[in-house]
Amino acid sequence: MKVILVGHAHTAKAMKEAVEMIFGEVPDFYPVEFLPEEGLEDLILKMKAVTKSFLPDDTLVIADLFSGTPYNAAATLALKGHVKDVIAGMSLPICLEVASQMNMFSIDELTKYIENNSQTYTKVLSVVSKEQASKEDF
Repeated sequence: MKVILVGHAHTAKAMKEAVEMIFGEVPDFYPVEFLPEEGLEDLILKMKAVTKSFLPDDTLVIADLFSGTPYNAAATLALKGHVKDVIAGMSLPICLEVASQMNMFSIDELTKYIENNSQTYTKVLSVVSKEQASKEDF
């Protein structure tokens, strides 16, 4: 499986670096940056250049923001059959899950797994504190 990370400015590159700091080398992660001077078509061309030698059914894209230009470029590629699927909402926990599970699951299984577990990746201190206090009262 090949994983394209795409985001505004340098988020994709920074995300790959963060994953590698924790997980070790992830050679099948490919960051694509969306720079201020670029538009949707520019980003589509950059992503096509990265994916041209990849098997479409073996390529997953993780975009930083749903409905932003990086997501829209990735969605365009997916709808045209250049990549298998797109996950929006790139985060370190999601990227770590993908890095650790990508050799065990198909893209369909992995995207379903991420979707089913996405709420476990975000926590709010005030809510967690209240939950802990409630458990300690018993």
